Amino acid sequence: MMRSSTIFKDFELSVKEYNSKKSRPHRHSFFEMIYVLKGSGTHLLNGNRYSYKKGDFFLLTPDDLHSFESLTVSTFCIIDFTKHFFVKTHRRDEINSGLNDFFRKTEYIFHNHNKIKGNVIVNEKDKLFIQILIDQLIFEKKNEQPMRDSILQNIVFLLLNLIGRNIQQNLSGSLIGRNSRNTIHDMIYYIHEHIYDKELITVERIALHFNKSKDYISIYFKKHTQTSLKEYIIQYKLNLVRTRLIYSDLSVSEIAYELNFTDESHLNKTFRKRYGQTANEYRKSEWDKKRH
Repeated sequence: MMRSSTIFKDFELSVKEYNSKKSRPHRHSFFEMIYVLKGSGTHLLNGNRYSYKKGDFFLLTPDDLHSFESLTVSTFCIIDFTKHFFVKTHRRDEINSGLNDFFRKTEYIFHNHNKIKGNVIVNEKDKLFIQILIDQLIFEKKNEQPMRDSILQNIVFLLLNLIGRNIQQNLSGSLIGRNSRNTIHDMIYYIHEHIYDKELITVERIALHFNKSKDYISIYFKKHTQTSLKEYIIQYKLNLVRTRLIYSDLSVSEIAYELNFTDESHLNKTFRKRYGQTANEYRKSEWDKKRH
């Protein structure tokens, strides 16, 4: 049952209590964060079953089908993002603003969260901090305090950054092998973090950053990922292109500019080579799917 809800600019915040044992499986129109305020049970996500308890945090995308089976009465704090929060509609003179830089960094979360099963928070200290942030988020939402909008926005930003850090730490832990430090993961994270700066993601610059030769780092990366370094960078860029085509109203030309393709024609040529259609054709087909 819905206890309270509000819409604040680019996200909707609600607190929901489940009295029934099982909720209806469903998808959402965009991205969603779910924090367990109380209760326990099972979170059914894409055919998998994950137990949940107070303090667990789940992150969902529009492709995720999920429902809950509660063992005890459960209450969730739910943050639903609109497309305007995740992919801001911005123009060239705004591309380098600090706010847009933040939105770009959040993409690391949404393109890597599915590598973590169930609860996305693994750091115990972060769990305590997140509980405080969620409590404050709910308080600010309910009360008309001075500077409420700014505080709400910054709490959500903090939550996203904490999720991003936990995803990185979780991936680092899973990739640390029997031998040494997690160089491949560090390289992948470096690429994701700097994907918008073409000067920082050349093979030469990556090699310099990791104190390796250009030839060796390319061989090393392919050996451990079965993909060349240049190919990985192009594919990750195209993943971001697809996100924008589906979830934003940015033109193909604006997307090309932001991701450092020479122009719209260059993006389309690269896109067609991978997916057999132009960027606009892909966008139309995906939007048609959503309407049916």
